[in-house]
Amino acid sequence: MPENQATNPLSKYCDANKQTLGRETPSDFMFRYIDLSSVDEGTIDWHKTRVLSLAGSPSRARRIVQPGDVLFSTVRPGLMGHAIVREPGDLPIIGSTGFAVLSPKADADGRFLFHSLFLDEFKRQVAQFEVGSNYPAINESDLLRVKLGTVDGPSQSLIADILDALDDAILETDAVIEKLRIIHVGIIDDLLTRGLADDGSPREPSTLAETNVGRRPATWTVANLGRFVVGAEYGTNLSLGDSSAGIPVLRMNNIQDGEFDLSDLKYGPAYAVERFRLQRNDVLFNRTNSWEHVGKAAIWRQDEPGPAFASYLVRLHCGDALLPEFLHLWLNWAPVQRAIRQFATPGVQQVNINPTNLRRALIAVPDTLDEQRAIIKRVNGVAAAIKDHRRERAKLSSLREGLRDDLLTGRKPVVAIREAAE
Repeated sequence: MPENQATNPLSKYCDANKQTLGRETPSDFMFRYIDLSSVDEGTIDWHKTRVLSLAGSPSRARRIVQPGDVLFSTVRPGLMGHAIVREPGDLPIIGSTGFAVLSPKADADGRFLFHSLFLDEFKRQVAQFEVGSNYPAINESDLLRVKLGTVDGPSQSLIADILDALDDAILETDAVIEKLRIIHVGIIDDLLTRGLADDGSPREPSTLAETNVGRRPATWTVANLGRFVVGAEYGTNLSLGDSSAGIPVLRMNNIQDGEFDLSDLKYGPAYAVERFRLQRNDVLFNRTNSWEHVGKAAIWRQDEPGPAFASYLVRLHCGDALLPEFLHLWLNWAPVQRAIRQFATPGVQQVNINPTNLRRALIAVPDTLDEQRAIIKRVNGVAAAIKDHRRERAKLSSLREGLRDDLLTGRKPVVAIREAAE
């Protein structure tokens, strides 16, 4: 916080509500129970809450939560399992004893308190009071000693309105991304099963023929992958280091959701790994990993050469009848992922899919490259929309973090922010 900003302990703004159900409460009293597993990144997932009766509830699950109360995870608070109850529920709400229930005082806005929990300075102070190593926790009395910037009631509400609006925009964007993701999965299922007719529409189910991989267009070729993939190249087995003086080398953790994740790279000497660098449309297959991750694949989409790759990964070379992008799409299709894991052989802690065995897998391939391109274009259109919305979400999240820091610490007065927005 700015050195000249006045501060107050959290107790100035709220009380730790320890109100519990009285002894006179009947045993058949029903309520909605919130525990730590119900909260993630400031949001209560109401589908993960449980409806319980007093007789069937955990013996200590009796802390009453009112609308406007803030739930602060006192167990492992660094994981930020905090939330605010904004409206009454369908049933009375009871919180787990893993939460401190912070009830705002009359001149305080609970939403302001909630947003303050995510400030880096607030988290730093909380960490100083934590006790324990494996499961660090903070006492409620210590939590109430954490200091916040001095902000009057009307300004608290204005700040909360701004940050709430950004939270709503992020949640709306998340909802759009989820809908697009479902559409994306559905299109892939549809197009890898039915393909596209000459008019650009999916073929009618009645035109499909029975094959060894299910009903597919009669013109498609169903054969072992080895008919279309003419070679497989293992990556480097050199020991890798953290020095960025060499060439980055991809490992199995660098493939996520069918794309390359370049956030955690190791490096190898250029003279030794140059020949393993990726070129445009190279497909990498993860041959060694845990059971749930083995078999994932990614494709290098850039014109410039990319990183090299380690021996856990295999570069697959397509023949003339199969486009690399179609191979990439097919490899990451859920039914194919399940099928190729049947070729996995167990190791000490991981499993391995030998490229020779992989090439035994059956694939249905459109007979023309034009149809393959059309399928790829249709799928990539939805994927591009998802990426656009994820970029928009990242911008909103960055804006929220910046404004949260500026407004809650008093670095910028709320009036200046509102004037700039108007």
